[in-house]
Amino acid sequence: MNINYKSYQDEIVALRRHFHMYPETAFNEIKTTEFIKNYLEKTGYSVENVKPTGCTALLLKNEKLPTVILRAEMDAVPVTEDTGLEFSSKNKGAMHACGHDANMAVALVLSKIIFNTKEELNCNVRFVFEPAEEAGGGAEIMVKAGVLERPKADAFIMFHFVNAVSEGVEVNENIATAAIGRADITVKGKAGHWADTHLTKDALMASAKLLLETEKINNEFKSPYPFKIGFGKLESGKSANIVPGEAHLSGNIRACTMEDYYRIEELLKKAFKKIENETGVVIEDEISSTPITPIINDPKMVVEAQKVGKEVFGDKFMITTKLFLAGDNACLYFKYVPGIFMVFRSKNPNGAALHNPHMTLGEEYFYKAVEMLHKYILNFNSTKGR
Repeated sequence: MNINYKSYQDEIVALRRHFHMYPETAFNEIKTTEFIKNYLEKTGYSVENVKPTGCTALLLKNEKLPTVILRAEMDAVPVTEDTGLEFSSKNKGAMHACGHDANMAVALVLSKIIFNTKEELNCNVRFVFEPAEEAGGGAEIMVKAGVLERPKADAFIMFHFVNAVSEGVEVNENIATAAIGRADITVKGKAGHWADTHLTKDALMASAKLLLETEKINNEFKSPYPFKIGFGKLESGKSANIVPGEAHLSGNIRACTMEDYYRIEELLKKAFKKIENETGVVIEDEISSTPITPIINDPKMVVEAQKVGKEVFGDKFMITTKLFLAGDNACLYFKYVPGIFMVFRSKNPNGAALHNPHMTLGEEYFYKAVEMLHKYILNFNSTKGR
C-alpha cells in the first residue's frame, strides 16, 4: 500500500486552524464535538456522543481482533490569545495554547485514512475525542461511557505536540508523565488593627512562611527523579490597614513516582504543623486523595514505536529517558490497558511555551505525525495487539 501522506498536509492544517479559531474550554466543547461528529459521519463512521461533551467512533473490523484506542483531547485553556495570527482565537478568554487543535486535526485525518484502508488492518480502531483534559475530568467520563469496552481494548495510544528547537518525535522508554495532585490550603488566623498586632494572628505572614517552607522542600528533598511542589495562587487581605485573618493558597505536588509524591505530601504536612506552632494560625488542607498517577509506557509498544519512528522520522526519532513534570488524566486508561505516549516535536516559531498567550506551533510536519500513527496501527500484532 502506497499512501502519499504529504497530500493530506493542507487538510490537517486547515482543520487545525479551524479548531484554533473556535476554542472551547473544559466541558464547553459543544461546537467542537458537533464539528468532529459531522466530519466522522461524513467519512463513514457511526458516532456515539458522550455527555456532556465529547464523542467516540469505532471501526469494527472483527470482534475477534484486538482493539486499539486512539485519543485526542478537545479542550482549550482559559487564556486570551496574543499571537497576532490570522487564525487567532475568536472566543475571548479561550485559546488552544496546548496544541489540542493539532491533536484533533491529526486524529480526524487519521480516521479518514484508517477508514479508507480498513482492509489492511489487523485490528479494530476506536477514536476517542476527549473533553476536559486540562480540567482533569475527561478521561473518567470516557471510561465510564465504555470506550475501553464494546469490544474490550487491547492497547491505548496517546500523542501530543510540544514546542521544540527542531522537529521530530520522542518516546520515553519508561515513565512518560508525572503524578500530580492539587493542594488547596486555607490559613486561619485572627484579623485586627495594625496598631494592635499583639492581638492578631497574621494569616498572610504565615502563608509567606509556608511558601518558604515549600521552597525548602524543593531544595532539600532527595530523589533521583524530578519533582516540584509549588503554589500558583494566593489570596488574602481586604484592606491595607487590617492584619489579614485568612489566606487561601492553591498549588500542586508533582513527582515522577507515587513514592516521591507521598513523601513530599508528608513533608508538606509537617511544614503546616511547624508554622502553626510558630504563628498560632490553623492550617486546613485539601490535598488530592486521588492524584493523577504517572503514565508508564508499555515496553513492547515502545519497541514497535521505535521501528516505525525510525522509518518515518529517521534520525529525528528519539527514545528518551528524560523526565518532565507534566501530567495527564489519560493515566486512567493506562490503569486498564497497556499504552504508549508519543510526543511530536514542533519547531517553535516564537519560543513561547505551552499555555502561554503567545504560543504557536510549527505546522510543517503534521502529516508525518499522521504517517507514524497510521503505520504504527497497521503494524499492530493481531495475536496480542502488540
